[in-house]
Amino acid sequence: MRHERVSRLSLLALLTLPLLAAAGPVLEPLPSSSDNYGESFSFMTDLEDGTFLSAQFSVTNIGPGSRHGICRATVVRPGKKTWAPSTRVGGDDWGYDKDTNTLKVGVCTLHSGNGTHLTLPLDGGLIRIVFDEPLAPRTPPGAEVVMGNGRWRHQVLLSSSPVKVTLQLPGAPAPLVLSGGGYGDHSHSTVVPAKLARSWVRFRSLRGGETVLLLGREGFGGEFGPMYQWSEGAEPQPMDRFVLHRLDEGKSKAARWTAEVNAGGETWTLRSTSLLIRNAPVQDLGLLGSLVKSVVGSPVTYVMRAVLERPGQPPLEGLMEVTQDES
Repeated sequence: MRHERVSRLSLLALLTLPLLAAAGPVLEPLPSSSDNYGESFSFMTDLEDGTFLSAQFSVTNIGPGSRHGICRATVVRPGKKTWAPSTRVGGDDWGYDKDTNTLKVGVCTLHSGNGTHLTLPLDGGLIRIVFDEPLAPRTPPGAEVVMGNGRWRHQVLLSSSPVKVTLQLPGAPAPLVLSGGGYGDHSHSTVVPAKLARSWVRFRSLRGGETVLLLGREGFGGEFGPMYQWSEGAEPQPMDRFVLHRLDEGKSKAARWTAEVNAGGETWTLRSTSLLIRNAPVQDLGLLGSLVKSVVGSPVTYVMRAVLERPGQPPLEGLMEVTQDES
């Protein structure tokens, strides 16, 4: 039981991180001695049959011990039960191979060269994700937050890329092979997770004719940043602020949200259309959650299909992600 609690606490620490030149050292983690250190390489795909898949390779000091490695994934298929496999390893069981530009966390590997390749053989199944594009890090406006001696940094590794996924579900007779679009980013933080943000809003259109990324963070003091939108073929553009509205007044786990995002007098509106997944790691711990709130807060994340509405432009479908601290 103690081992299970330690594993859950370490996984929880990474769940609270904001759910990444040449693609060489970008995959090499840069561990810190800070007790609040957490670093993640995160990827998201939107596939042709409506499947949503995310994958994350992480290293952290948060929780018992230090420099734990975590590999995890979430697979949401229409009409099917969510599959969320994961593994946690000690400091001797993860590492970066400079010669092959590969990050290994337990049995999971992340490699960038001729494209970007993720392999996650977890919990009796197998996930292979192949992005057409190699990692190409870009730093959007305001992508660094400094709080006391702590600092959070953010890079986009893949703003958009065609992707092919091979998905062997546990017990399934044959693998699924699916195509779609994908995204990747990298975060590095030594900020206490509970103090980093009151809320986040993200939007990513990954399939279709137009690609738009949008990210916004609201701090506990009412400040906004980073706050930007990024359309394919253009430079990232800073935005001013956002306002979140929960339309079901918090009465249902099948939440409905809108977000009004402002920049230079123009307002963009995000409207959720269906909920894919709700993730409340601290709440799910029950009484144990009260022991970790002071460090990690109580973040709840909703991943939804949504529509982006902009003045003078047609609606754009994509994935919307809302995270709020519900301490």
